[in-house]
Amino acid sequence: MNNDIIKLENINKIYKTKAEEIHILKDVNLSFKKGEFASIQGKSGSGKTTLLNILGLLDQPTNGIIKIDGEEISQKNEKIKNKIRNEKIGFVFQFHYLLNEFSALENLMIPALINKNEDKKDIRKRAEELLVLVGIEHRAAHKPLELSGGEKQRVAIARSMINNPDIILADEPTGNLDTETSFLINNLFKKINEEKNQSIIIVTHSLELANLTNNKYKIEKGEFRLL
Repeated sequence: MNNDIIKLENINKIYKTKAEEIHILKDVNLSFKKGEFASIQGKSGSGKTTLLNILGLLDQPTNGIIKIDGEEISQKNEKIKNKIRNEKIGFVFQFHYLLNEFSALENLMIPALINKNEDKKDIRKRAEELLVLVGIEHRAAHKPLELSGGEKQRVAIARSMINNPDIILADEPTGNLDTETSFLINNLFKKINEEKNQSIIIVTHSLELANLTNNKYKIEKGEFRLL
């Protein structure tokens, strides 16, 4: 049985300018298993974020095939891709993108409320459970401007899980945090992976975070290798 949760086949990404073509990703073949905890490292401009955006269906490759749960997604229309993103993928960015007018709890609930498939009481219960998981339940009623940087990122991580995604994609999630807070966030990702068996793929400059993952990849000149 194939347990690849997400698979890329011969993925290329080329940006064209008037002067030249820039080959960001070159024939990338990559797959991630259900429950895998992986990191992607590389220099700035190496294509890490481009790859993550392609994995998350936020960007379209120039050519190549994307499969999620064995189904080819590459040529699906935007409406179907949006549905897959909402149901199967959670995102954590370097900046938390929380809405300042809403409490931590409300920020968690918003992505699930947008889906409109579930009773609000059930969504609230799950959001409260996620705040406990990330260790910030005592700040549920606080708004983002009342939270520290590390607390905001914990809320953002919990928010990425509200729709029970199969995959969490994180782009430099500790990039704006101090060393001590980064350590706590790093270990939170490990805890989530172990307790929830969710696939987590993290783009990071942090060796400490990369070393916590099961599989480490490096991207260099558009090409990938397993470390």
